[in-house]
Order: sequence, then structure tokens, then C-alpha cells
Amino acid sequence: MKNKNRKLMFALILLLFVTIFTPLKLTMAEAGKSVAINLAANPLSFDPLYAMIDAEKILLANLHEGLVVWDQGVIAPGMAAKWYISADAKTYTFHLKDAYWSNGDRITAQDFELSWKRILDTEMETAASTLLAVIKNAQLYREGKLPRGEEVGVKALDQRVLQVVLEEPCSYFLNLLTFPAFLPIHGKYLQEKNMNYAPGYCSNGPFRIKELETGNYGLLTANEHYRGERGNIAEIKVTFLQAKTGNTLFSAGMVDLVEDPPFSMFGEYTDWLVQVPTMGTGFLYLNTQRPPLNNVLFRKALSLAINRDILVAKTLGYAGVPATGLIPHGMADSKSGSDFRQVGGDLIGLADGKKSLELLYQAGYPNEDGYPELDILVVDSLVPLEMAKTIAEMWEINLGLKTKVKAVSYDQFLELATTGRFYTARQGWTGDYPDPMTFFRLFQSQAPENFSAYQNLEYDYWLSFAERSMDSINRYEIYH
Repeated sequence: MKNKNRKLMFALILLLFVTIFTPLKLTMAEAGKSVAINLAANPLSFDPLYAMIDAEKILLANLHEGLVVWDQGVIAPGMAAKWYISADAKTYTFHLKDAYWSNGDRITAQDFELSWKRILDTEMETAASTLLAVIKNAQLYREGKLPRGEEVGVKALDQRVLQVVLEEPCSYFLNLLTFPAFLPIHGKYLQEKNMNYAPGYCSNGPFRIKELETGNYGLLTANEHYRGERGNIAEIKVTFLQAKTGNTLFSAGMVDLVEDPPFSMFGEYTDWLVQVPTMGTGFLYLNTQRPPLNNVLFRKALSLAINRDILVAKTLGYAGVPATGLIPHGMADSKSGSDFRQVGGDLIGLADGKKSLELLYQAGYPNEDGYPELDILVVDSLVPLEMAKTIAEMWEINLGLKTKVKAVSYDQFLELATTGRFYTARQGWTGDYPDPMTFFRLFQSQAPENFSAYQNLEYDYWLSFAERSMDSINRYEIYH
């Protein structure tokens, strides 16, 4: 699929950078004490069903625990003590631990069954439903073509045993279960809508919500019924303030941790800086339904006019590297010890101002007077905003294109992006599980995250084929 991938890069997105570290500024908390953190993005929901942004995922990771978890890059038991896979790789049988909700109620297999089937409820407007398409009859039930939820391949055999039947073998199914949407919710909340059982307030992870003032702050306290490892923290105080305000509070000693400090401040906080390895790719969505972005030559011109080395050095420093493909470095390939990006090679060439102008002329724009004015939609945060401004400057210098930077809140960004009311939109994706599919599936024709509205049936076919293949070597050949 090498040529298909190269075509895809120019067809719907402009690859920009790969994040290799998430920078954090932190102080050391005393054992048994509280820690104060600031998350610049305000979580829109504590419901696992709607978790999309990093702030939501960070909080949910402390509040809830799924059947399996990631432990040093390896799938390990979470709520499931053990599991068995059938010979045809279609049936997974999970045996739950003796575990309890934060209110003391026992966690049951029925909680997982109800939580997962809730994702498929036609009244629930969630992108997470596509993740369950690998489960038998899930898609038919979601589309209303199957009236009985009992026919969906998720069933509690008893209080402690959950059986999952797939449509076809899915090589990365266990990895998929680490996604927030698969976290359990107390069955009583699903049946009664009682806030005493709501996500976060009634949790099965190391912490639970004690106080919450939406948009301002939250207080997480230890879940005394959690039997796993919790570390040495008794409670977590969380504020949801703009990054600039968070940095000011850190400097004043009022918070212990802030995320993504600006590159310009790295030197000031050398002794307090911690870098956490990540695996993400940043890119610009191109709205292929709006002229002139419906012209592939115009899109190629935009890509070649961006100097990714300068862009990364100016905005990310050593926290990132220029992107050379959708799949970032750090993603393992099929052979042990090999890296997907190294095996696949570079798909994005160096910046070329002369060539970009030639492509612009070929696209039907021979002089600057006829150039359209574009915009870059971006979440109003320090690094994304600086990145968008830098790209706009490069387009003006190299192509003579005038570009507005439109900074909005995250919920406004989602509204505009999902409804196609943009020309270009700066976004990124951090892998939810260690398989290239976590990136490739973003641009399937019907993927909810496919804001570019790009459709390629051949691309869809090969991804579907790879998804069903349990032969890792064959599957990765398809990916490449």
C-alpha cells in the first residue's frame, strides 16, 4: 500500500510533525499528600463514551479501569484476571477479578455488557460506535437493522464471565479494549440515570470524583475499594485554566504539574522538566469539498511550501521531529525490534518553494491576483496557534497566499470541523493502541474523524482486509 499511502498524504492532509515527547513541568509530591495539576483543555465529559481530548483521557485513566491495560507497552490484566481466545480467533472469554466499584458494589460482567451495548444505542451520538463494528451484529444493531440487542456478540455468561464474539478475527482486538469507550460504567447508572452511579463519581479505578465545578476545577480522592496500584498520592486537585495561566501558577508554586509548556520556557524550567514518550502525528486537514482544495495540484503546492524542519524547531523544539509519514517513529513493525516508519521509508519530501509555485500555476493560479484567501482553523492554545501562524507565513512567503488563522475553543473546533465549515484545520492524533490501524482508520470513508471528507474505496478495502488478517507479516505488508 506504499503508493496508496503516498497518494493519501496529498489527498486529504498535510503531515507536519511527529511528537516524540510530551513535556511536563512538575514538582515532587510527598507520599500520602495531594497533588495539584492544571489541564489546559476543559474536559467536555467524564463519560468514557465521549472521551476524545487528552484531558478527558488522562482523567478517565485515573478514574476507571477496563478489562485490560497497558503495562510498559504490553497488554496486561485490568479488571479481567484472565481470558481465553477460541481456535478460530473469533470468541474471547474474559474472567473478571473479584473487584468493586467505589461505592462498594461488586463489578459484574453485566456492567461491561450494558456499557458496551450502550455505545450502539441509536440515541447515543458518539463516534465510538465504529470501534465496536468488529463485534458480531454490532453494526446491524447500531443501524437499526437488528431489533434485539441480545443478538449482539457481547454477553455476560454469569456475574464474573464476559463472552465477546467477533464478526471476523481482529488482530488488534485486545489493544482496542484499552480505548476509553470500552471502560465500564456502573449498571445502575445505565438503568436509573442516578448521579450516585455516574462515571467518575462511581468509579472502578484508583480515584473517584469528590468535587467538580464544570469548567473550573475538580477534586479526585482515593478509591478505597480499588485493589490495584495507586502510587503515593492521596488526592488530586485539578484546574482547567488556559496554559498561560497554568504556567503562571506553576511559577508561583501553586500547582505541581502543567502539560505542554511552550518551547520558549524549556530553559527556565530545566530542573523541573520531564518528557514522557508519546506516539503522535500532527497534520492539517484539507477540506476536499471546497475549492480550490478540491484540486490535488493545489494541495501538493501547499505541502511543498511548508518547511517542516523550521516549523518543528520553532514550535516544538526537541519535543518533536518533522513528519515523513502518517505512522510516526516508535510504532513497531511485524518483526521484533523493527520500526514501522524505518521499514516503510519517508513518504514526504523536503520543502521546495520553486516546485510549489509551479504546481500552483498548473492548478490554475498563474498570478497572485487570482489567489483565494484561505484560513487555518486551530484550537486556541499556545503551541497549535504558533504553529498555524508559522504555516500561514510560509504560504505567504513561498506562494503569495494570504491565510487567516482562526483560533477557537475545542468544542467550537469540533463543531466547525465536523460540519465542513473550514478550509484547513490543524489537528493531531496520538495512537490509542500500538497498531498502525489506530492512524489509518482515521481516514476511512465513513470514519467520524475524517473531516477532510475524503473517500477512497480501494483504501477502505485494504484496511478492511488487513483488519481481518491474523497473519502479522501479511497484515503489515498491506499497511506498507
